[in-house]
Amino acid sequence: MARADFYTLKDSHGDARYRLLQQLLNKSIAAGHAVHIHCRDAAEAAHLDDYIWAFKPESFLPHHQLGKDSGLKSPITLGYGDLRPEHPSLCINFATETVSEYDRIIEIVVQEESILQQTREHYRHYQQQGLDMHLHKL
Repeated sequence: MARADFYTLKDSHGDARYRLLQQLLNKSIAAGHAVHIHCRDAAEAAHLDDYIWAFKPESFLPHHQLGKDSGLKSPITLGYGDLRPEHPSLCINFATETVSEYDRIIEIVVQEESILQQTREHYRHYQQQGLDMHLHKL
């Protein structure tokens, strides 16, 4: 059964999602999982690409943007719209739309009104689809 995890932060700044993203990526890669980060648009994909490279210079999280870095293979992919990996398993969703083709979906919630509304809608959608729901308050 597919699973959806919602990580709820007390922070009201959208950038707090990116800090938690880094921790989730480290943990997922250490466990041997491939991760797709589904972004709102090309601008967010480019921003996260730069953010992941610069977060901790001493750490290395191999990643690439789908549709831009063609031919590359890495355990972390970034995409938006229809730019999604062929063999999905774990998706961290930053997009406004829900995703469905993954074994596990992660949504990061912050106390910013637009993000709260979006993730509430996503929660209802995944729940109605019968996903195994998990809420983590951080």
